[in-house]
Amino acid sequence: MFSVIFIPENIKPMFKQLLFAWILTLSLKNTVAQFGLYASAVYVQVNGSSSFYNNTAPGLGQDIGSQTFQGTNFGIFEQLSGNLRITGSEIKTYKGISDNVCSGTMNFTVYPTGARPASPVFTSVLLGFYSDCFAPVCGSFFGSYTALSGGGCCSAGDQKWQNPGTGVAVNYDLTNNPPGAYTLEVYYDYTGQDGGNGCGTTKYDNNNNNPVNYTAGFTITAPVPVNFGNVQVINNKTSNTVSWKTHSEAYTSVFKLERSANGNQFHEIGEVPAAGFSSITRQYYLHDRQPLNGLNYYRLKMLETDGRFQHSAIVKTTNKLTGGWYLMNNPAKNIIGIYGLETGDEITIVNPGGQRQYQTRAKRQYLEIPTNGFANGIHFIRVTSHLGSSVKQLVICN
Repeated sequence: MFSVIFIPENIKPMFKQLLFAWILTLSLKNTVAQFGLYASAVYVQVNGSSSFYNNTAPGLGQDIGSQTFQGTNFGIFEQLSGNLRITGSEIKTYKGISDNVCSGTMNFTVYPTGARPASPVFTSVLLGFYSDCFAPVCGSFFGSYTALSGGGCCSAGDQKWQNPGTGVAVNYDLTNNPPGAYTLEVYYDYTGQDGGNGCGTTKYDNNNNNPVNYTAGFTITAPVPVNFGNVQVINNKTSNTVSWKTHSEAYTSVFKLERSANGNQFHEIGEVPAAGFSSITRQYYLHDRQPLNGLNYYRLKMLETDGRFQHSAIVKTTNKLTGGWYLMNNPAKNIIGIYGLETGDEITIVNPGGQRQYQTRAKRQYLEIPTNGFANGIHFIRVTSHLGSSVKQLVICN
């Protein structure tokens, strides 16, 4: 049995419009419901510190990380240093009541900047299921996940997919590439079914291919040409021996031994040829046969074949010597270094005609005098102490 509803003629047009809108709403609800992705990020380790770098970032607290991947320049890294790594990724998905989401994958490739292959080969990182979102709460999820697990908020009914998640983190070392400027390109794919429980549909998060996928950059430089072993100084009372090892060498030219009285200003006092190329441990020695009276600081300067150089760590020792002063560099250029002085010693420099060019008293065990006030050629330095006077010939060559 049913009832007949009488509809006045004057409202029939309005009733038809409302009925059509209601039917259309039901139709759209059943046909538009679908699964999708609303947040994605790469987990990158830079110089030992890891962070999520967002690709798709919806805002409103839903972002996975706080930094942006697209267009980022991660910096300059030494080859094989391990200081730039991909260590994971995360995406957030949603679905309607009758839809399904099955998996998520982050895909990446690396190529020289400006030379993208026609068909790049991508490495895939499977993102394991991490958490259903049972409430619109940030950081706290159903189960044993801590407030720091995962990135950003998660709306009720959504899902998180992540590596490492509760599994083993990936660890792709990007510094394995040869020296050069590189582009890191990333996109995501995820599977499921609209209006069903299957997994046969694949969708993509790829920056709308504009002009390619998500991209960032980094630069790899050649490795430091020498791997120094332990640098040591042996005190022989009236002389010192500096020894060191190299575990590997590449493009090395020469090792120079530098000495300082204060640990700041260093002067070269000797050198020894380097191996050039070596993958074995090598032992080197250099001798300082005229150390300073007191503290002696030493460091090594390794020169490459192209003129670049690298310094070692600084080592020091103390020598207790009796009497005697000497010139650090003779001929002298830029600086006249006089060492082995005692406080109060009088230092005088004269030209070959006996005219005094400079005079002062020592305030410490060494004295450094700029040469720009002296003419090139032969000069004489006289040091007068409580023990008497002594003179040495000096050549200035600016």
